[in-house]
Amino acid sequence: MEKSKIKKIFKSESISLSRFIYKCLYDKDLGFYQNNKIGSHFTTSPEISQTFGECIAIFLFRVSHDFGVSKFLELGPGNGTLMADIIRTISKISKKKFLFYLYEKSNFLKKIQSETLAKYNSKKTKILSIQNLRLKKKPYLFFCNEFFDALPLNQIEKKNDLLFEKRIKYTDGKFKWKEYLIENKNLNFLSNGDIWEYSPLTNLYIKKILNHIKKFGGGFLVIDYGPYVKKKISTIQAIYKSKKCDILDYPFFSDMTYHFDFSNLKKFSEDFNLQFHGPINQRKFLYFNGINERINILINQTQDNDVKKKLSMQFHRLTDPLGMGELFKFVFISKNDLNFPYFKKS
Repeated sequence: MEKSKIKKIFKSESISLSRFIYKCLYDKDLGFYQNNKIGSHFTTSPEISQTFGECIAIFLFRVSHDFGVSKFLELGPGNGTLMADIIRTISKISKKKFLFYLYEKSNFLKKIQSETLAKYNSKKTKILSIQNLRLKKKPYLFFCNEFFDALPLNQIEKKNDLLFEKRIKYTDGKFKWKEYLIENKNLNFLSNGDIWEYSPLTNLYIKKILNHIKKFGGGFLVIDYGPYVKKKISTIQAIYKSKKCDILDYPFFSDMTYHFDFSNLKKFSEDFNLQFHGPINQRKFLYFNGINERINILINQTQDNDVKKKLSMQFHRLTDPLGMGELFKFVFISKNDLNFPYFKKS
């Protein structure tokens, strides 16, 4: 990587952690998501099995029917795989016309999404790519899978009753951590040794979407990973060629991710006087939306034992209580009641 381009980013002695993450992932020239297809370094649930997207499609279709919504909007569609499975499934079970929106910033991923979804674009299922969340005054069903866990965030650590912001500096051709003493009287909830992670951009997205739901109805399905109550520790990590590493090891060449704060999302839903359903783990959500039945149908449709084995492995990976089945959580926020017994209000 050209050092001159990096030096342009570090015009000052150091930059905030959130700006560092933003540049590493989203910079129009250097950013990881501008140059890498989803799955090149890590695997998300939609890329594991089509049944993941089919189960989400069943849920969203039922909600759209109950709420009278015909617009679906995905934040961070990746390769377009999840949206493709959702459109394919909904178009098979309904003759209604629907609009499907993809909110994407990366031109590289937009091109991949366009290729993935080209065959699904029709008068019945119209697909639109948007770069700004300029929404019509109509209800939408928003949804996202691992969108928030990759947005830029900051870290503040409390040590010896003092607060330090974690920043990044670039010296002698290397990236290094640097701490800056700060004053913030609003952080008295921190104890010595605590690290508080917060993402201003995440909060902006959440507020915009929840405000729209409050005014016009619809709902928001959020899928991400981490415990319900986020621990006050550093959870940020990088993924390089499917292996975990420090975020300073391969900047611009690795994905960066961290635990999503579900309790923060609940607080915002309460601020907007909306109903917060869940969280429930991925295993439970998929079971109640028919993954068992769907996997059995696919297995029975093939005589190839290798394919049968692959389908069984995919099912196990998505629902494993020691892995993705427990780690990933589902939350649904809405103005209206959600009449699904397994998805209780909390």
